[in-house]
Parts: sequence; structure tokens; C-alpha cells
Amino acid sequence: MSSGHEHGNGTNAEDHHLGTCPDHPVPTGTPTSGTDFHTSRNPVNWPISVGLVPEPADHHRRRALSDTLDTTLGGFGSPAPHQVLAGASGVGKTQLAAHHARALSGHPVPSQRPEVLLWADAATRDGVVFAYAQAARQLFARVPDDPELAAGQFLSWLHEPVDGEERRWLVVWDDLTDPTEVADLWPPPERAHGRMIVTTRHDLSPHGPLPHDVRGFSDTEAHGFLRSALVEAGIAHTDDELRPLAAALDHLPLALSQATAHMADLQLSPAAYLALFHRRAAERRASFPHWDTDSPVAVTWELALERADSHRPEGVARPLMGLIALLDSAATPEQVVVSRPIRTYLGRRTFPARTLTRHEVRLALASLERLNLVTRDTPLVIVAHLLTQRATLEHTRTRPTREAVRAIADGLVDVWPDTARDSALGRRLRSNTAVLRERTTGRVRVWSWLWEEGIHPVLFRAGSGLDTSRQVEWAVTYWEVLTEAVAHTLEPGGHPAEHTGHFFRHGGQGGAPVITDPLAYWTGATADLSQAQRAFEDLHERQLRVLGPDHLDTLRTRHGLAYLRAQAGDTAGAITRYRRLLEDLTRVVGADRVETLSTRGNLAVCQAESGDLDTAVHASRALLADQRDHLGPDHPNTLSTLHNLAHWRGVAGDPEGAVDELRELVAVQEEVLGPDHPGTLTSRHNLACWQARAHDADGAVSALEALVADRSRVQGHEHPDTLSSQRQLERLRRERRTRARRHPSDRDPDDSGAREDGTNGNGGNHEVDPNDEPTGPQALNQSWI
Repeated sequence: MSSGHEHGNGTNAEDHHLGTCPDHPVPTGTPTSGTDFHTSRNPVNWPISVGLVPEPADHHRRRALSDTLDTTLGGFGSPAPHQVLAGASGVGKTQLAAHHARALSGHPVPSQRPEVLLWADAATRDGVVFAYAQAARQLFARVPDDPELAAGQFLSWLHEPVDGEERRWLVVWDDLTDPTEVADLWPPPERAHGRMIVTTRHDLSPHGPLPHDVRGFSDTEAHGFLRSALVEAGIAHTDDELRPLAAALDHLPLALSQATAHMADLQLSPAAYLALFHRRAAERRASFPHWDTDSPVAVTWELALERADSHRPEGVARPLMGLIALLDSAATPEQVVVSRPIRTYLGRRTFPARTLTRHEVRLALASLERLNLVTRDTPLVIVAHLLTQRATLEHTRTRPTREAVRAIADGLVDVWPDTARDSALGRRLRSNTAVLRERTTGRVRVWSWLWEEGIHPVLFRAGSGLDTSRQVEWAVTYWEVLTEAVAHTLEPGGHPAEHTGHFFRHGGQGGAPVITDPLAYWTGATADLSQAQRAFEDLHERQLRVLGPDHLDTLRTRHGLAYLRAQAGDTAGAITRYRRLLEDLTRVVGADRVETLSTRGNLAVCQAESGDLDTAVHASRALLADQRDHLGPDHPNTLSTLHNLAHWRGVAGDPEGAVDELRELVAVQEEVLGPDHPGTLTSRHNLACWQARAHDADGAVSALEALVADRSRVQGHEHPDTLSSQRQLERLRRERRTRARRHPSDRDPDDSGAREDGTNGNGGNHEVDPNDEPTGPQALNQSWI
């Protein structure tokens, strides 16, 4: 029972409202400032389609309501009200809507087919906005970048078609969750050329047209479904066997589909499955201790998942289902579930433990799909019914765990492109992160587990991505929620502002962490360093009073104060603070904890900034050995230290040493992150730069040629990183040509690469972009602040 649609992530960027009620006049928030977006038409190849209409379920049955919908939705040319299909989960609302959308699109009379078919996920406002914006981009040559404004442009077209044209349209909102959130996005009702279908689990009568009450199959529909499925599976049966089975499953299409899939997989008779169903139903309380439900889906789901988990690779389908249940039911990117962190997590549940291949994970996905637990749609998205997800989240063997939540978060970060902007993948990842934020187990939000060992990068990926999407209002809300959650983690029941100061620590450009005030940034107030320092000092005073000097969060705030000192240029003050903090951390948590090791790394950064490179290099060598012992050779902080050590050795006059360190770094990153990860590509760029300075210009040119090809393939020809490597390559080629015309003995020993002052070896002055140079030192706080 797929919903088969895509999530969107547009939000109100400038508080433009499209209306106030379903029958509102033409929206006032559409763009009008100097650009006639509305009449700038694209050459359109009619008909156009937006979103994915779910494929028909196996053994689809015509419903009793179908005749009514045929009559109401058919007959373009006569006004028709919006059709709302309301009912509980699992009764087949989405499939009913999809059937009629396909029926209208395939109408035998061309003049009765919609010329615009739009299917939107209405679980959030973002889903509707995204679909509307996509439609606008197909209709018009000039469309605002802001998704809300683009959506308004399409909505204006629905209200007042260009040049009076009466194009036929069908808009479907699937799984409308909050009617008030989309009150200004309703298409105009009672239009002769327009139709709308809405599916929902809620009562919309105060906000919209009266709904059709959709329930489970009738006796006839259920029996027809079972007969069709069992005949196809080659399972002998009688009508007397079908009646009690349909009744036990409450005639629910979802339960029937999972039951027949299980029966087909094991070639069970209806009587044998029914006996198995009743035995398992009697034990339901033990499996679902906190889910007070009588839904038969709890049992059909459990039996189907057991069967899927027995398929090869054995023992993978169950934990995989547990991960999928944490994410967006409508569109989980397949890239996430086949990412390395997920494959590693799933592999630890096999015997012997190993990292699974992508093929093995896809085999487990195919088993889940075979048992009607998920569906897979194009383009590479996984869909799971809400009721299936609920059963997964409630069952004792699949409910959320800290390890599972962190694996999902790691998987999201692993596939999150640095240049997601408003891409479909970036939008889906933000949507899935938003769903993860709302998941609970018992009374605990699983989101809170992502900052128990330091704030997980996915928390900031979701927020920072909003900058490029101009989704300002949603961003403010996001940071407010994160602020409140961290505050309540610090001291349950406390006031958020009392302890957090609204400050967070997250990765900046190139992986370097930044301390900032996200709320101040997004509300337009620049968070200067003096303001940040005052806020941290106030926070530190409160924490001393409430938590005491040795509480980890008090020590965390001291770390923030030291960092701000360094950012303000007071390196000596920062070194003093870091040293005192290091003494207390060693005493309180121990010398081998990530917090202590990170502070040692940041102290070394400050020492290098103060000009004491020898001390920084010596300290970093000792730190690197300890990190490898206690954190592992592939821990992000270990890799940062290796990067810093390479940089400082090069700056101190040992470019050959920098090359050695960077070769080791690249090898580890290729193994851990993958050869196409942006961090790996950046380290390869750094390595080539230091090779040139170590008098290996030929090796540097070869390395950059391969890197430019890889960056073009992975990041695109016009990506700034690709262009940076290309510029560095061109400079080295020019210098190599110049040297080839000289006698080797005439070459200055330092004249073999791009210099820090930008002077080339031929004596000419070529403009050097500082972004082309090796990246500088990185602070070590990914698991600290």
C-alpha cells in the first residue's frame, strides 16, 4: 500500500501568504516586483505530470465508493467539489485515489483527460509546496527560486489561467495531516475544468468539504481479493476458508496483502495461516507491550517480517525494517539504506559479523517488498505504510535503539551532498531528518540520543542546508526546537534559555567547527564575538550554580569560551584557558576520553597560531598516537589531527613530511569515507599541493589531472572545488613548461610549485586564488561541542 510520492521542503521564506481558506481569492503572495512571472510561459508538451502516482496494488479490487467517484470526478466541463477520502490507516485510501487518478489519465475520451496531473504528499506543507513549485517550473519559463513563491505562481494559474485558457487539471493531496497548515494552498473548488482528491486520516469537515468515509473491504471485496491472490499463488482454497480469514483480518487491505504474501511465500493454506495468525495474536501483548491496539496488522506484520528475515542474507531484513521505520514513510532515499554506516550496522547483526555489500542490502529490501512490508518507487525511494512503521516502532525486537538511531544519522550524513541546495536528494534528506526528529520510544524522543556523545553532525546538516534554500522561517523553528531539546537534555524541566544560551557547535566549511548563535543569525542579528562571549560567560555562571564545576556541560561551556578567545585573536588567553580545561578534564573524565583528546588538539591549533610550530608538531604527534589507541585510526578527530600535523610540517619547512602524512590520510579516508567523498577529494588536493612544494611537480600534475577528472564526475565541472583543482593544475603545467625550456641546473630548488606568495617559478605573477591552496588546520570538536 504505497503512497508513492515525494516529500518537499519548501517553507515560507518571506512570510508570503497565499490565502486564508480553501475558497480564497487569487493569492496575494505571488511575485510581481518587476518580473511578469505569471505570463512568461514555457512551451509546454501537454499533458504534464508532477509527483509519482502509486502503482496499483496486487489484486486491486474495485470499491463500493468507486462508482460515486467516477461520477463526480468524470465529466470535465461541469463544476465538481473536492473529493475527500477519510478513514483509518490501512483501509486503502491512497490506492483508491491512485486508481481514479490513473482512470482519469487513461480516459478513452481525450477531452476528459487531465492536462495537468499533480500528486503531492500532504503530510506536511512542504510536500504540497514542493509539488506546486515543480508544476510551476514545467508551466513557466521564469519561476521564482523561492519554493513558496513558485507554489503561489502555480496556484495563481489554477485560479486564473493564462490568456483565459481552461486547461483541465487534477490535484491529489495524499495523507493530509494538518488542514490548517495548508489552508492557503487549496485549489479553487467547483471548477468545470478542475478536480481534486484528498486522502486523510482526520476529520476535515471544519476546514473543507464533507468527506467520504472509507473503511475496509466489504465481504465481497475481501473475498475477491483473497481468491485472486491465492489463485495466482497456486494455493487451493474454498469459500468457507476465506470467510473466517477475511473476518480475522478485519477486511483491511493492508492486512490482507501481507497475509497473502506470507501464504504465497510458504504455500500455506488459508486454514493453516489462520491457525498461525490466532496463535500469534494470543501472544501479541508480549511482542507489543506498549501498543494498545487490536489491529490485525500487528500480527500480519510480525509474521511477514519473520518470513522476510529468514531470506538470504539471513537476519538482515528485521533490523533493516527497524531503520526504515525511523524515516519518512513516503520517500526514504535508497542511497541512505545502502550507505556504508548502515551496511556496517546491519553486518554486525549477522554471523560472522561483517560489512554487508550494497547487493546484500538490496536483497533484504527485495524480501521486505515481496512480503508487502515496503514498496520501492522510482527514483530510488522506499515507501512504507504508516501502520507498518508503527508496528515496527512498537515491537520489542525492532523498536528504536541508540545504535540504530546513530546509524541512521550517520547514513544521512554519509550521502548528504555538500551542494544539496534545493536538489531532490537534499530535500528528501531534510524531510527524513525532520521525521527522525519526531520519532519517540516510550516517552523518549530518539532525537535526544544524537547529542549524548556530542551533537551529531546530522542535526546541523538539516539546519545549515536551509541557508542555501532560503527557507528562513523553517530554519528559525528548527534551531528553536534544537535549542529547547538540548536544554531539556541538560536539565529536564529547566528553561531552555537558562542553560544553553542558544549556542551550538557544528562543522563549518571544510569540516572546521564553528561556534555560533544560529537563532541570532536566522533572525537577522549578527552574532558578533563579544555578544557570543557574554552569552557563554552568563551560561557558565548559571551552570556553575546549577550543575557544578565538574559537570561535563559546564566543561563544555569552558571549551566554548576558550574557542571564542582564539577567534577574537587572543591566542595567549585561549592557550591559558585550554591548558586549565585540559587539567580538569584529565581529572574528571580521564586522559583517554574524546573530550580530553579534543582539547589537546585545539590547544595545539592555538600553539601553532601563536607561531610555536615546533610545540604544535610535537604535541600533535603524541596526540595522534593516543587517538589511534583510544579512538581508532579512522575516527574523525584522528583524521583531523593527521591533517593538522601534515599542514604544520609543511609550513615548518618539511613538505616531504607533509606529503607522507597526507598520503596516509588519503588512504584512510578512501577506506572509511570512500574515494568520492568530498573530504577525500579535498585531502587529495592538499596532497598534490604539497607534492609540488616538495619538488615533485610531475607527480603533482598527474595527481591533479586524476583529481580534476574525479571532481568533475562527482561534483560537476562548474563546482568551486573542481575549478580550484583545475586552476592549480594549470599553474603547475605552465611552470613545468617553463622549466622544460631551462637547463635543470638553473632551476631554483624552491621553484617547483605554487608558492604561498603567488609567485610562479618562471618569475611571472599569476593570480592565486587562496581557495586553491592547501586547507589550514582544523579544530577537533566533532564529538565534543
